[in-house]
Amino acid sequence: NLYLGIVLAAVVIVTGIFSYYQESKSSKIMESFKNMVPQVATVIREGEKVELRAEELVLGDVVEVKFGDRIPADIRIIESRGFKVDNSSLTGESEPQSRSPDFTHENPLETKNLAFFSTNAVEGTAKGVVICCGDQTVMGRIAGLASGLDTGETPIAKEIHHFIHLITGVAVFLGVTFFVIAFILGYHWLDAVIFLIGIIVANVPEGLLATVTVCLTLTAKRMASKNCLVKNLEAVETLGSTSTICSDKTGTLTQNRMTVAHMWFDNQIIEADTTEDQSGLQYDRTSPGFKALAKIATLCNRAEFKAGQESEPILKREVNGDASEAALLKCMELALGDVMGIRKRNKKVCEVPFNSTNKYQVSIHESDNPDDPRHQLVMKGAPERILDRCSTIFIGGKEKVLDEEMKEAFNNAYLELGGLGER
Repeated sequence: NLYLGIVLAAVVIVTGIFSYYQESKSSKIMESFKNMVPQVATVIREGEKVELRAEELVLGDVVEVKFGDRIPADIRIIESRGFKVDNSSLTGESEPQSRSPDFTHENPLETKNLAFFSTNAVEGTAKGVVICCGDQTVMGRIAGLASGLDTGETPIAKEIHHFIHLITGVAVFLGVTFFVIAFILGYHWLDAVIFLIGIIVANVPEGLLATVTVCLTLTAKRMASKNCLVKNLEAVETLGSTSTICSDKTGTLTQNRMTVAHMWFDNQIIEADTTEDQSGLQYDRTSPGFKALAKIATLCNRAEFKAGQESEPILKREVNGDASEAALLKCMELALGDVMGIRKRNKKVCEVPFNSTNKYQVSIHESDNPDDPRHQLVMKGAPERILDRCSTIFIGGKEKVLDEEMKEAFNNAYLELGGLGER
């Protein structure tokens, strides 16, 4: 009996250690995610700019935000220059939303003069006054609602409880029955009680807890090898019995990342290499048509690579800027090499940023061509807007009149690529 007690105690202790180890490891990883990017905000206090952690912000603080920053609290915009935010984490809108000091809507989520905690600035700069922080922010209230949900029991917990009730009923029934039979047969009452306890203990499945815990732990380890972190062991079985998953699309099922797949120049559609290691189709990068297109995509572009990513493959690097411009930047970096060097040699003089009214972006640059020192104007935008402003087309290294035939060729290419679901 002593040996049996020791073995049972050891099984329970080992099972508890297994569960504790798995859940503590998961909790530590989740905590480390929070500390990966310690959020710092630029705040103006008493006329001086200071760097503060986001949790030290208070209502009424004036904060400065620039592209690439994360909004440190819910702020009301008081000054902006071409400022856009990515609200996809909050509203699911994949397109960057412009922000300005103008009040445009009664609904706080729709008005243009509010920017919300945890969203990212993707373009321009802005100043804002903190109106909510911490749990009072929109994201904080959503998190509070989510954490306040009653999760209920998992399917495996319900099944185990049901099984335990059945086993308990059977064990007690058998124990009491044999206890009564032992009395009738004339056994001593103490022997009958020991008999009763023995039958009840024999019916208890001591290995059940250990078996379930080990199985769930092994499954959690297999999922961890596929970059899926299991925070609660019972969730493994719940996922296996799930019939419907409701998920956000933007940034969850999709990466909110764009890639240049096709180009149109010299009156033909060219397929770009979209593979990570650039082992796919190659195209002629020496033609005058491609060089002209590449110059526009390089210069008429505000996206920039984040610092310290030189060792990363180009297509995997993080970019400050709009998703469309990030795709153009990566494509040109692969095709030409040093995009930032090209921009330095062709210094930007002035610019008309893209907006939803004009649907185009224009910038003027100094020329790096010693034979032609004139300034050069580059423009990109919606195909129909660009076409309306053109009188000639550059094909095969020569300028030709943009007649109806060429306009039709352009529109056919535009419709063909649009039919592939491309922008």
